[in-house]
Amino acid sequence: MGVVDEGRTIEEILMRMGENGKRKGLYEEPESGLIIPTLTEQEEREEARERSAKRDEIAQTMWTDYMARNIEEAQKGNRPSNTFKTISINKVAEAISKRFQVQCNAKHVENHLRTVKNQWQIICTIRGESGFGWDDNMKMITCDRATYDAAVMVHKKYEPFLNKSIDHYDEMTLVVGKDMAIGSFARTFADKIWMMGEQLSKIANALEQPHLYEEVMSMEVEGFDDDFLCSVFDYLVSHESEAKAFLVKSKKHRKIWLQKFSQG
Repeated sequence: MGVVDEGRTIEEILMRMGENGKRKGLYEEPESGLIIPTLTEQEEREEARERSAKRDEIAQTMWTDYMARNIEEAQKGNRPSNTFKTISINKVAEAISKRFQVQCNAKHVENHLRTVKNQWQIICTIRGESGFGWDDNMKMITCDRATYDAAVMVHKKYEPFLNKSIDHYDEMTLVVGKDMAIGSFARTFADKIWMMGEQLSKIANALEQPHLYEEVMSMEVEGFDDDFLCSVFDYLVSHESEAKAFLVKSKKHRKIWLQKFSQG
């Protein structure tokens, strides 16, 4: 297994693997007296692209495996207060070392976890700001062009997370955070509560309306037209505070109020 500095993240392990691979084969110093063909610049570029693609493929697999291992530990309850237990960190490091034949220790996992936490914090910060929406199907923070340009100008680190699907979002939620009720989510929740309150209020008003209707229409004996009183009733139904005031008034004061209302 290769050995890497403890300050490296898991992706940097792969960079080191790629560099080691470059020193092998046709890149080795030729033995004395032997003629070994050298690569053309085009062949070197193609080989470099192949190494890069292979490294990216392994990095993606390693990342997926890393997140899967952490999720497994989280589901076992080995993450009190969003911090993984040492035994869990060691298990993840051991699993990655075994699968990818690299020396990955607890420090590498912790560094990588710190990177994931930083990304998650940026995501949470953006979602908490006004002007940004959320597409839960796409796992994508959404915004219009003006908001995007303004945000990226001030916070360049926002750019990778705007108007594009966030890779492994659900996994990140389990590993380093909890889903939030902030920003548009808090507003959505508050809107639902407000709508529920409105519906309850309408139900309460509906229960009171027969009484209100009777009281308004009883003013017909005071010389008010039936159609006029119906329009008064409709108005009071949609103006709860004035309806309550009307109901507590005496007939004399109701008459005065109706006369003023008729005058516009």
